Amino acid sequence: MNKMDVIIKDVINPDEIMKFEEKYKKEEAMGCICPETQFEYAWCLVRSPYADDWKTGFELLKKLYDIGDDHAKRDYLYYMAIAKFKMKKYDDALEYCQAILKVQPQNHQVKQLKAYIESKMKKEGLLGMAVIGGAGLVLGIGAAALAAIAVASKK
Repeated sequence: MNKMDVIIKDVINPDEIMKFEEKYKKEEAMGCICPETQFEYAWCLVRSPYADDWKTGFELLKKLYDIGDDHAKRDYLYYMAIAKFKMKKYDDALEYCQAILKVQPQNHQVKQLKAYIESKMKKEGLLGMAVIGGAGLVLGIGAAALAAIAVASKK
């Protein structure tokens, strides 16, 4: 497993999510959520096994992005890209990577994530084409069989 596989496939223990959720909700009830708390909770949600959590984590990261400084924004974009990747919104994930690379063209971690996303898109694209090709083959065989039956029944 390569480094990006480890990051993308990392699944957090539900107890950890609950711990960070409790901290987040406590701060929310007090009316002042610390950005670090929101980030920790969002990152836990992105590492959850559940797609709904990925969406919630993404939304929390987006809110942080909207108020964060430039350095923090790059971090938020990176984790937003991971969330979008997990949601299979590859084009969005690539956009976030591109946004970081415009500012930090040598960012090795983002380059790796971008290549990983592109590789996944290529694999799924080829897989999609294979499914379409297989369906066409089945239809072609079915049509040939029907034609053979029609010829045989005329005799």
